[in-house]
Amino acid sequence: MSLIIVASSSGQHAAVVYEAAILAGMAVEGLATIEHDAPSAILDCKFLGDVDEVISSASHRRAQFVIACGSNMVRRHWCERILALGVELGTVCHPAAIISPSAAIAPGSTLLAGAIVGPRASVGYGVIVNHASTVDHDCRIGDYVNISPGARLAGCVQLENGVFVGMNASIIQSIRLGENAIVGAGAVVTRDVAPEATVVGVPAHPISSRKNAD
Repeated sequence: MSLIIVASSSGQHAAVVYEAAILAGMAVEGLATIEHDAPSAILDCKFLGDVDEVISSASHRRAQFVIACGSNMVRRHWCERILALGVELGTVCHPAAIISPSAAIAPGSTLLAGAIVGPRASVGYGVIVNHASTVDHDCRIGDYVNISPGARLAGCVQLENGVFVGMNASIIQSIRLGENAIVGAGAVVTRDVAPEATVVGVPAHPISSRKNAD
């Protein structure tokens, strides 16, 4: 089945996903865009038009879609919209990623070069496991999570839906991060993190709770 890549405003992550898909030998049909100011040209990927028009086109109904943008909220919105329309999500796995045969990867996720997903780990819908990041054995990664380049998750870590893990952050074994939590770049997480909280530093400590701020 062919793949359609959906880009947001900058198109930067879409270029990464497109290249990974090509290197993985996937048949990429082309590029669709979310915002009107999104680039219509990414590398040599064929431009197909606005995502709504592409989804509704009979010629593309049998394709799978992958939402290639870093925002967890935007990725969730479009993944759920596409699924509600009965259209399939595709998964992109760079050939230089290492995925355990006992791991489970849900549709709509992207696993980029150098990523490692260990035995019995599970990765939810629309997740980004970015370059050189590690999801160790028995981790449970919820839907629409973004694990940035170089981040390290030890065994049995649980990330609830919408978590963002910053570049080169480390999370020790058996830690749980609540829904929509944010881990700053380079942080070392040694305790559970509450939903909506932002933690930074070594060891990581909370600096805000967006839920309380509202």
